[in-house]
Amino acid sequence: MVHCQTQFIGFHDAIKLSDENETLQSKRKIILDRLKDKMPSSAYSFEAFNQGSYAMKTGIKPLDGNSYDIDLGLYFDMSKDDVATPVTAKKWVYDALEGHTNDVKMKHPCVTVKYQAGYHVDVTIYAASNEDEKIYLAKGKLTTKEENQSWNESNPKDLIEEIRCHFTEAEDRKQFRRVIRYLKRWKDEQFSESANGRPTGIALTAAAYHWLDVKTEVVDSFSGKTEYRDLDALIYLVKQIIAQFTDEYVMEDGNFVAYPRINIYLPVEPKPDLCERMTLKQMKIWKEKLEKLLLVLEEARECVEPSEAAEILKGQFGTDFPVPVKKDTGKRALTPALIPSSESAL
Repeated sequence: MVHCQTQFIGFHDAIKLSDENETLQSKRKIILDRLKDKMPSSAYSFEAFNQGSYAMKTGIKPLDGNSYDIDLGLYFDMSKDDVATPVTAKKWVYDALEGHTNDVKMKHPCVTVKYQAGYHVDVTIYAASNEDEKIYLAKGKLTTKEENQSWNESNPKDLIEEIRCHFTEAEDRKQFRRVIRYLKRWKDEQFSESANGRPTGIALTAAAYHWLDVKTEVVDSFSGKTEYRDLDALIYLVKQIIAQFTDEYVMEDGNFVAYPRINIYLPVEPKPDLCERMTLKQMKIWKEKLEKLLLVLEEARECVEPSEAAEILKGQFGTDFPVPVKKDTGKRALTPALIPSSESAL
């Protein structure tokens, strides 16, 4: 039985998005400078903060090496009732950023700025000074009718804090973040970029938050020294996710057909179901891929050679998963000259 902990750590180092990524930091500064210089006088003051996986310390490098995304939140010092519509507030940001690149769009949940190199920045707008002390996200596009625009309760800072501070021990939190990154890269490898309904990164993060158990092993009974076992943690978590699926029956061609359904809730208010938009057929595909992943993880753990186990895992996690050189057993066949004859042995 092997654990491939060295390989998992190497894999993590290869896919981890560094907190000090210079390109992301520079893009963020450019956007903020533009907002400060171009924001209309009618806009309320705002506080900017990083959000998303970059802020939660669960970000991974994109497979193509270029398509980095940055999530920037703006807390405006206003009530949602201080502006005519959500799009009114979003237009302050859109107008300030328009022309910065050739591709600036107001999407339903954010304003997106795309760069030719493949980077893009998603800027979300919040009303942060409400009488009920809640935070509201502005939703709507330039073409959205007023009745279809909305202010949705959201708590991005609470979410960041909840994920970053999950588990009391610092080393436990590190395993938690590593496992999330492994699953995110697995998702990128096993689902095409254009695949509709593939699980989102935040859904995988929430799943780890709800169901991951930290796994360690005592390696020195005398001193009590333990080592972390990421493979065991992954196996446990994938089993737990699969166990959350329940059957939902739908009528197809006059017969009831069972499809798996899963609910994964965000761990902060208003605690939306992060799988709500997935169809039953999409969930079926996801469950099947999870079941295959589990089989591979368990097969790898039963291997004797780390190189053999790593080669198996590489099929699920991609080429960034390192495969060690198979160790020489140290045994070698005796040459004829060294083989004792029956006469000399007497």
